Amino acid sequence: MILTFLEDDSLFALKSNLNKLYNKFALPNADWIIDYFGYSPFVETKYSISDFSLDMSQDKPFLTELENVQRVYNNLRFLSGSQASDERLWAGLCINHFWKYTQYRWNIVSNCTVNNVKQHFFFGFGPRRSLTRNAISRLWWIGRLTYDSSRKDPYELTRFVCENADYVMHILERNTSNSPIITKAFLSALLTAREEGCLINTNTVGELSKYLNLLGGTYILDCLPESIIFNKILEKARNYN
Repeated sequence: MILTFLEDDSLFALKSNLNKLYNKFALPNADWIIDYFGYSPFVETKYSISDFSLDMSQDKPFLTELENVQRVYNNLRFLSGSQASDERLWAGLCINHFWKYTQYRWNIVSNCTVNNVKQHFFFGFGPRRSLTRNAISRLWWIGRLTYDSSRKDPYELTRFVCENADYVMHILERNTSNSPIITKAFLSALLTAREEGCLINTNTVGELSKYLNLLGGTYILDCLPESIIFNKILEKARNYN
C-alpha cells in the first residue's frame, strides 16, 4: 500500500469540530469522511509499504501490544524521528488504514467521547505524551525506543515494556525517553535487576524512572556512556529492594 497522511486543513477541520463529529468515530468504517469533505483528505507519500494488518484477537486489547509494536515498527522503521512526530501521518493511518484497530484498542465504540477520540485518533496532549497515546504512533515509538539490534532478540526490551501499560507511562512518557540510548540502558538495568532477584513492578519502575529524571538534573545524560547509566540504575534498583 502507499503510505498516506491527512492533509493539514482536513486535520484542523476534524479536530476543530470534534464536539459535533465524535460520534461518527464509532461507525463501522470511515466512509463518512469523504462525504463530509466532498473529496478524499488523504495525501499519498512517496513510500510504498507492505499492506499489513494489526492483531485484534485478544479480549483484552493490551495483550496485542507486543505483536502490534513489531508489525508497525518492522514495516515503518525507515521513518525519521521528525516524520514519526507528525500528527498528520498518525491521524491519517488511524482513520484510513487502522480504523477498526483504533476502535478495538481504545474501546471507542462503547466509550465514544470527545476526549477518547481526540487522544487516540489524533494528538490530544503535548508533543511527548501524544506520541504514546495516539493508537498507531504509540506502537511505532515503543518500537523505536526499545528495539535493540545488538540483542539475540531485538525486541527483548520491548517485551518488558509491553508487560504492563504503566511501564509505557513511567518509562516512555518522560523527557529522558527522547534518547533510545538512555532508554535502553535504563531497561537493560531493570532486566538485570530482575534476573538477580530484585522485585521489579509498577512501583519500582515508577520510582526508578523518577530517579533517572533526577540524574538528568545532575548530569547531561546524553553525554554519559550507556554503561554508567546502566550501573547507576542497577545500583539504585538493588538498594531499593
